[in-house]
Amino acid sequence: MLNCPENKGLESYMKNMKKRSTKNLKINTRIALTSVLAIVIPIIALLSFSPVLVNTISAYFNFSSVTTNTYSAINQMQWTQTLSSITDELISDNSDKQKLENITDFVAPLEDLKSLIYIEKGGEIFYETENAGNIPEKANTIIKTDFEKNLNYFSSDGLLIVNHTQKDEHAPQYTIVIVNFDYTVNDASQRLSAQELTGLLVGRTGIIVLVTVLLFVIAISVISFITSQTIVKPIKKISHGADEIAMGNLEYEIDYKSTNELGQTAKSFNDMRKKLKESIKKQNKSEEERKVLIAGIAHDLRTPLTSVKGYAEGLADGIADTPEKQKRYVKTICESISDMEKILDDLLTVSRLELSNYELNKTDVSVQEFFGDGAEEIKTFLDNADFDFEYENKCSDDTLICIDVDRFSRVINNIISNSIKYKKDHVKGKIKIVIDEYERSVIIEISDNGIGVDKNSLPKIFDAMYRTDPARTRVSQGSGLGLAVCKQIVELHSGSIWARSDEGKGLSIFISLPKKEVI
Repeated sequence: MLNCPENKGLESYMKNMKKRSTKNLKINTRIALTSVLAIVIPIIALLSFSPVLVNTISAYFNFSSVTTNTYSAINQMQWTQTLSSITDELISDNSDKQKLENITDFVAPLEDLKSLIYIEKGGEIFYETENAGNIPEKANTIIKTDFEKNLNYFSSDGLLIVNHTQKDEHAPQYTIVIVNFDYTVNDASQRLSAQELTGLLVGRTGIIVLVTVLLFVIAISVISFITSQTIVKPIKKISHGADEIAMGNLEYEIDYKSTNELGQTAKSFNDMRKKLKESIKKQNKSEEERKVLIAGIAHDLRTPLTSVKGYAEGLADGIADTPEKQKRYVKTICESISDMEKILDDLLTVSRLELSNYELNKTDVSVQEFFGDGAEEIKTFLDNADFDFEYENKCSDDTLICIDVDRFSRVINNIISNSIKYKKDHVKGKIKIVIDEYERSVIIEISDNGIGVDKNSLPKIFDAMYRTDPARTRVSQGSGLGLAVCKQIVELHSGSIWARSDEGKGLSIFISLPKKEVI
């Protein structure tokens, strides 16, 4: 049951979530966490290791009782600890009988080392070493003593300790006198004592200090290594990605996903790369369109210029030797000049619309008023071109759009003119305009029954100088700028334009404009 695929999948999911949450830690959080762990981990290690240290120290040093009659730093600590144990027992809540039993246990090791113990309670003898005689008098033989004061005397003449203790001001006072005539203090006792203490610090205590320091160093080193890996590694990825982008490799993506500062930086680099790539792509496309535009303009101007030049030379050379022929030559020259004017007018319009500071003269216009009045003019124009016309407006009477009337009229005229140019031979042309209203927009559909556009050419018909029939050379058949002008004007109105077509079944142009909200 534990090895079922569902449990494995859950385990894998939990591991991934844990890894992701760790990866998303912010840099400040990582640094703070590192500092805390660098302190906490060694402390936990020391606390865990402290019983071992205490047992080790206890095995090397026995401070609970005196073990020698030779002075040393350790021996002095042993006397201090032993005296403390005696005084603690004397001021305890035990009965005198229990106190005497315990005191006997405490002083037995001392008496084995020929120490004489004398304890008074409230001026009366409480305990004294058997057959020791008058211990206070013997104490005076070592050094003249004031038994009202505490004294710790270690010398080659002997050892003398006088100590007083009292539980509180109402309890009796205990006086403790310890004498030992078999006590040795070396000539260089102070120096030897210092050496012993130094040996203690440098030796076993030094080992403890060294272990503590090593624990801190190891903990800090490990945590710093882990933290550096989680910071330095993504920084290297970002640096490498920046180098790749700088060298022009815009396909390279920085592979680091996180919500922390480094993850956001990596995302910014990747976004910058994508925008830079898109910008270069648009720039290259714009440059290509500019080249096509220049080539198309040069081609389209060459034809009428050649015509003007040929007929002008014919007039100059006297080839047109009759008034009728001369009139025909002049008419052809005027038509060619008119064709060039159309090209230059469309080119000037495109250039103006591309300027960032170009402004439209927009006003709020009723859809019913704009298209209803214009429909009559369009019908008259199409009748002269032998075209049927159908108009359908599904908008309410109060539907408004904000447009530049002159510029948007040009859009409609360009689309209709384009439909006339691409009518089918031997089939009567037809143009239909349908206007639909939606919650936030108005969509205008202008469709015809012409030759249509193939699927490959359809996305390009709004590009400057693009013609579905590259073999067409007559400028009067279109400059190739009409639909490009439509696209720029519509986009300046915050709208969009697109086309749909089945080759051989006609073309439909759709225009979407934002609807003006009526307050």
